[in-house]
Amino acid sequence: MSKELSQVKQLRLCALCDDKPSKYCCPRCEVFYCSLDCYKSDKHMECSENFYRECVNQELASHHVDEDAKLKMVEILKKMHENGDDEIDDPENCEDVDSDDGSDIDLHTRIQDLNLDDPDALWNALTEDERNEFEFMLSKGDVGAIIPQWEPWWLYCKEKKLIEDVNETSNEAEVLKTCPQIKSVPKFSSLTSVKPSPAIRFNMANVIASYAFTLRYFNGEIEPVETAIYMLDICTNLNNNINFEDPDLAIESVAQRCLQSELIETDETSLDVMRNDTLLILKGPSEENKLFYSKAAFSHIIQIFTDAKSQSKSNKTDSNVDNKNKGIFSKKFPEHNKNHLPSIDVSKLKKIIKKLEYYLSFLDSCND
Repeated sequence: MSKELSQVKQLRLCALCDDKPSKYCCPRCEVFYCSLDCYKSDKHMECSENFYRECVNQELASHHVDEDAKLKMVEILKKMHENGDDEIDDPENCEDVDSDDGSDIDLHTRIQDLNLDDPDALWNALTEDERNEFEFMLSKGDVGAIIPQWEPWWLYCKEKKLIEDVNETSNEAEVLKTCPQIKSVPKFSSLTSVKPSPAIRFNMANVIASYAFTLRYFNGEIEPVETAIYMLDICTNLNNNINFEDPDLAIESVAQRCLQSELIETDETSLDVMRNDTLLILKGPSEENKLFYSKAAFSHIIQIFTDAKSQSKSNKTDSNVDNKNKGIFSKKFPEHNKNHLPSIDVSKLKKIIKKLEYYLSFLDSCND
C-alpha cells in the first residue's frame, strides 16, 4: 500500500503548471506545486498573498515594537530585498514589474517614515515579489536565515607574543567598551571572613557556561524573565546549589542539562560552541586582564536576574489583563507566549542575586 502511495505522489503533476511532478503542498489551499516559481505564479497569487497578509498582521499586532526591534526589522527586510534582487537573472524581466509597486525605490526609503506597529502600512510598502518571498520563507520555516547573527562580546582575544613592538597599538580598550558594564559590589572581606572553598571557581564556571549558552540560544536578545528561567533550567549551581570539584564536570553539567531540558532544543555543535565560549570568557581578553570577561559576565547576569525579579512582581498584577488581551497569533501558536514556562519564585531570585554578587566580589578580591 505504501509503495502504491509513493508512486501516486511521484506521478502527481503540479496543479499550477501541469508539467512537472509536484513536490510540495500549499498549507492553505492544499494545491500541489513543484517549485517557488509556481508558488508565486498568478494562478496562486490570491491564496499566497492573503495567507501572508494574515500572518504579518497577526504577528505584528501581537507585539509592541521598540526602537531596537524596528531597526532590526528594517535590516531584515532590506536584506530580504537585496537577496531578492540577486535572484534576478534576466534584467529584461524587470520591465514586467508594475511601475506602481515601488520596487524602483530602496526598501529602507519606503519604510523609514512608517509606523512599524501598523502591519497594514508595512505590508503596503512591500512589493509583490517581497511579499511572496517572505511568505514562501515563512511557509518553509526559513525566516531565521535572514535574521542578523548576533556576535558575542567575548570573542576578542589578544594574541600573546614573546616580543612586542612598543609602537604597536592595541584595540583592546575599544573592544572592552562593548562589554557589559562591570557592577560595583561590596568588598569580599566585608561579606565573609571565611576563606572560600576551591570549588567556588568551578561553580562560577558552571554559571558562565549556562550564561554563554543561553545568550547564544536567544541570539543575544535578552528578555529577563525568560532568560533567567532558561539559565536556571541548565545551571544546577544557581538552581540547586550543586557544588563542583572539577571544571570539566561543571561545564559538562550544563551540556547534559541542555540535552535533557524540555525547554531547549540543541545539538552537539551548539554545545561545542558553548564549551569554547566558556573558555574564552574564563581566559579573558588578554593575559594582563584575565578576569575582565568573567566580571562582565557576572555583572550582566546580576542585571538580568534583577530585572527578572522586578518584572515578576509586576506580572502578578498584570496577568489577568494579559490573558484577556491575548491576540489571535498567541492563541494559534501558544509556544510564542510564556504560558509554557515554569513559574519563577521572586524570593529565590533574591537569594540568587546575592550569590552572584558574592561571586563578583570574589573576582574583585582576586585582583587585589
